[in-house]
Amino acid sequence: MPKITKGEGGTAELSIYSDSQPLDLDFIKATEKLSIAFPKMKSSFFVLLSEYIKKAGFTKKRIEDAVDHVCMNFAYKELNISDVIRFDRRIKLYTHSEVHKLTGEVPHPDFEKRIIDGKHYFVKKSDIL
Repeated sequence: MPKITKGEGGTAELSIYSDSQPLDLDFIKATEKLSIAFPKMKSSFFVLLSEYIKKAGFTKKRIEDAVDHVCMNFAYKELNISDVIRFDRRIKLYTHSEVHKLTGEVPHPDFEKRIIDGKHYFVKKSDIL
């Protein structure tokens, strides 16, 4: 079930990740890749990281993207759990009135309607590509 969170300025946001739950093999691949990229980290760190990834409800694709992001962008010697956990790609959810204020019309061809937790929202089609 997608979880709506508050973004900057109190706007509603939704993670783009809605694929399947990770398997044990996905955690193994992720921790192996990170242990190669960060050889000074202890194996106990990766056990704890896997535990926090599970608690955060990561999907298979989000784990893969988070690990790739950290490997390509991390500039320090030691990795922190939060460097992986905080990774997410989110899209803004717009209300009916927000779409109307932006475009002057609802529905608008640049927006797609979504029903989340029984509430109606709109997302920019360009954000979900």
